[in-house]
Amino acid sequence: MFKVKELQLSPDIFENPLFRMHLHCFQWYGYVASTEQSHPWFSLIRCIVFTASIWISCALMLTRVFLSGSYENLSVGATSWATAVQYFAVSIATLNAYMQRERVVFMLRQAHADLQAFKLQADDQELELLDSTQRYLRTITMMLWVPSVVAGLMAWSDCIYRTIFLPQTVFNAAAVHRGEAQPILLFKLFPFADLCDNFFIGYLGPWYALGLGITTIPLWHTFITCLMKYITLKLQILNKRVIAMDITRMKPDLVVQHLTPAELNLWRLRLCKQFVEEQLRIRQFVHELQQLIRVPVFADFIIFSVLMCFLFFALTVGVPSKMDYSFMFIYLFVMAAILWIYHWHATLIVECKDDLAFACYACDWYNFDVPVQKRLLFMMQHTQRPMKMRALLVDMNLKTFLDIVRGAYSYFNLLRGTHSY
Repeated sequence: MFKVKELQLSPDIFENPLFRMHLHCFQWYGYVASTEQSHPWFSLIRCIVFTASIWISCALMLTRVFLSGSYENLSVGATSWATAVQYFAVSIATLNAYMQRERVVFMLRQAHADLQAFKLQADDQELELLDSTQRYLRTITMMLWVPSVVAGLMAWSDCIYRTIFLPQTVFNAAAVHRGEAQPILLFKLFPFADLCDNFFIGYLGPWYALGLGITTIPLWHTFITCLMKYITLKLQILNKRVIAMDITRMKPDLVVQHLTPAELNLWRLRLCKQFVEEQLRIRQFVHELQQLIRVPVFADFIIFSVLMCFLFFALTVGVPSKMDYSFMFIYLFVMAAILWIYHWHATLIVECKDDLAFACYACDWYNFDVPVQKRLLFMMQHTQRPMKMRALLVDMNLKTFLDIVRGAYSYFNLLRGTHSY
């Protein structure tokens, strides 16, 4: 059981340049709380309610699609199944996030303390790296948020218009159940009325479930992107500092020209030790991140691979309406973007780590004394230790992402060939 104090963050962490927007959303969701809140336990209870709501929505949707038997056409079935399976994937992610809140809070505190110390020592080039990272994260966040919100607005707008001007097409659950009418888009995605036909569950339930989906899905995945990009930033800065081998970073008032060769060697050895310790801290952070995301990413790997293949098949074989076509395209884009986000940024982390050995070689090692050269050689050997991110049985890298796309396309061709016969 979590203690409230273990899940509270100081107000300055909520203003962290890399995590600001996500942490404010988490605070509203109740995932974390601020030490300034008068009733933090109330905020954390909200998280339990929202997480339970996602699982209840997922259970209702899966029950409906399993009980439905068959659909009037492939496109309708594909949209309903895609929505249900997407919610099953996000249910796994939210439950995993809820169970590992303590780890997330620990990582946020560590990252914030590190960035605060970094700002005190950073030069203009390193601050530019931080600014470019912020711009990059804003772009990635918008890339996933925009299609999710657009899909939600499409469904909500359709429901509002029909409720006002065509109420007979909205409140027709009995006719839909008998097969005499078609549900509107929102109820096609969240057919709760088929299981319990009342105003709160059948009408307001889909509104609530859709709101949870379009906010939770992009929020969690882009937050993990922030953590992964933070690791990349740390490695880029470490590579830059290894190349420079500037001992004045350890003591700004140090005058290199006044040091004896023995003192200069001592400071350089201390700097090498600092670099090794920093690399060990980065490895530990990568390990914590891997423990946090390995289960949901593995679930996404399996679920999205199958679902992408099925949606491609439904788009080509079925006769989707313009609305169904738009939603299936958005689903494909969001699923591909989520998989790409994880595997691409895991690849960037490994590549930046590999660059560290070249950074050791790129410094002026030939001007250093033998003890420092030996320490640099040890650092190069240490950087060659593999640092791969894995999601249980699957390596997280760009090759895996491309294998997923190729596999989905191959199975799609197999299904299409079978269907043509």
